[in-house]
Amino acid sequence: MEIQLSASNKASPWQNGFMERWFGGFKREMGNLTQHQDISQLHEAIVMQIYYYNHRRIHNALGMSPAAYAATLQARQTVR
Repeated sequence: MEIQLSASNKASPWQNGFMERWFGGFKREMGNLTQHQDISQLHEAIVMQIYYYNHRRIHNALGMSPAAYAATLQARQTVR
């Protein structure tokens, strides 16, 4: 899996609003990073937070987690 970096154009902050919102919530939900004793604990906490965000956390706009929403979309396409 490759990661593609992106950034908004100069003087166009609205292009990056969704990512700014995501990172703001991510940092808020992660809490104080100094609570981790070493980099491996921090890495594990980040992985667990991303898993929580995608599989457990209920998103207001969806009314479910992103994984559950993706499953419903996949089920709809299978029916067709």
